[in-house]
Amino acid sequence: MSVEGSSRPALSRIRQLIWLTVAVVAAVHLLRQGFDVFSLALIPTLVALGFAVQYVETRTVRPRRNYLRAALMSTVLGLVLVAAPLVMGSGFAVGLILWGGFSAAGFAWVHFYERTEPL
Repeated sequence: MSVEGSSRPALSRIRQLIWLTVAVVAAVHLLRQGFDVFSLALIPTLVALGFAVQYVETRTVRPRRNYLRAALMSTVLGLVLVAAPLVMGSGFAVGLILWGGFSAAGFAWVHFYERTEPL
């Protein structure tokens, strides 16, 4: 019973399934909605974020990993709370305030967590 390396193939399969799901969802979206500027900008952005998450999780170590996770979280929140309302043509002031607050709280938590927890 070797535990060594047992989680790597499972994580690899999960990552492959996630990438396959993203490709299928993007293809279905483009087939149903057609090509527009929003879709052509959003799909590469989401793919780039996916590669960034994969890089952070597989190739970085603490404490850098936690700071990069907070940066990715802030980027995703910025897309959801600021960029999406701008694209829809609605007000984004509340989203901007929420994005700033959640991002600051996330970075503050990471900073204090990294100062107090041993490596």
